[in-house]
Amino acid sequence: PDPAQTNREILPDLAGGAAGIELVLDPRGVRGLALGNGADLDAALADVILEAAPVSLDGPNMAAALLLEAKLKGVAAPGAAFNLDPIWGETPIAEAAAFAKRLRARLPNATALRADARPVHEAGATEAQEIATALSGGVACLRALTEAGCTIADANAALSFAVAIGPDVLIEAAKLRALRLCWARVMQASGADPDAREAHIHAFTGQRMLTRYDANTNILRITTAAFAAAIGGAKAITTGAFTDARGLPTSFARRVARNTQNVLMEECRLGHVADPAGGAWFVEKITRQLADKAWSIMQAIEAKGGIDAALEHGYLQTIVGQARAARQKLIATRRETITGVTDFPLLDAPEPDVAGPRPPAAEARGLVPIRWAQPFEALRDRAEAISPRPSVFFANLASLAEFGTRAQWARNLLAAAGIGAIGPEHAYASMDALIDAFKLARSRVAVIAGADAAYAEHAENAAQRLKAAGADWVLIAGKPGDSEARLRAAGVDQFVFASVDALKELETLHAALGMGA
Repeated sequence: PDPAQTNREILPDLAGGAAGIELVLDPRGVRGLALGNGADLDAALADVILEAAPVSLDGPNMAAALLLEAKLKGVAAPGAAFNLDPIWGETPIAEAAAFAKRLRARLPNATALRADARPVHEAGATEAQEIATALSGGVACLRALTEAGCTIADANAALSFAVAIGPDVLIEAAKLRALRLCWARVMQASGADPDAREAHIHAFTGQRMLTRYDANTNILRITTAAFAAAIGGAKAITTGAFTDARGLPTSFARRVARNTQNVLMEECRLGHVADPAGGAWFVEKITRQLADKAWSIMQAIEAKGGIDAALEHGYLQTIVGQARAARQKLIATRRETITGVTDFPLLDAPEPDVAGPRPPAAEARGLVPIRWAQPFEALRDRAEAISPRPSVFFANLASLAEFGTRAQWARNLLAAAGIGAIGPEHAYASMDALIDAFKLARSRVAVIAGADAAYAEHAENAAQRLKAAGADWVLIAGKPGDSEARLRAAGVDQFVFASVDALKELETLHAALGMGA
């Protein structure tokens, strides 16, 4: 929020390879820079060579756009982006279009309006829903611009798209290619010449994919997202910091974000190939499928009266909510994994520093930003707040070769909820030795791990003896099958296995450990 601090971060970023500046604005000075007057903008951009570093605005109102326009007076051909957003922002669409028409004469290389698909992405939308949102937003801007007197070519030149990108390289690359394909069709239908049909896309690495725990894995997610944006045809790319889910970035986190792009541009040379994914059967097929689905959704939005009406009546919020719930179910059951959170969590790992807390992301017209990892992180937070860490005793049956696979699986499952493991790799010579070890561990909960044959022979006895030795809660790693009633009668309280709702079962285990919400 402080212009002087903004400037102190901009200058090293530019010196370190950043090619442009996007100022995130917030009139309240909470989630971004509050541009009260021209002096604030002067302070933020002090010593910046504006001819070499194009300036963009994120979240501007008309007052902020006018300040930037005055700042760029006399600057030679800057590729600035004013990014007035009449769909998600405060500026009426007719006023934004009139500004864009006037700006075309003064700054022909600048874009004035932005059709933003990021709010639906961050709320959990599908790729097709994101494309449809961008298309409908673009169509609304296109209509307003032509009504304001712009030619169809000038209208397209004044417009850009903002799209968030996730970590699935091929799907995300196809998403951008599908958006370009669909927008070219819109422009063709609008009468634009072939050389005036291009979509100017600014891709941002998404926030919903990021994790607070094992934050270093975010470096890989951001890298793959930036790679997808490049091969998908984005004109500009913003890589976020790998610590964004934890707080404001340090200079190190900003450097990693910059150098991710530097490596992709300079060492991987992604910008030297016009369409790297072109001709790849899978990408071409997914591109066409996404384009067809997005076009159908866009037509449904237009049938509601356009993007503004669809938001006003809750149509877009409803379909995005349905998509979000379906994806969350896949994550809860671990059919879709999040490395470092739902799978292969690393307890007690040191976490990177942050420069301070980050204010929560704002709701946009009923669309609430989420992160896929949040439900599991809430469980982890609850466990991390307890010292010593809650731990579960592993009552392993038979040899390591027999119990190892299930024990390791259960260990990872428990760690996803912040629960430690006692002896997950230890084999016991006898049942007496196992029970003695449980008593020494002083754990309230035990998980029985072994092969099906060992369960058939020893699970009932193990459960009975563990309960007699003081276990409050006993789990079995594996499906009970026809033996469930018999095992429950012997003292087994819970069964965990690959297709189970892991989130629900871990909530149950938390309650058994005395860690209710």
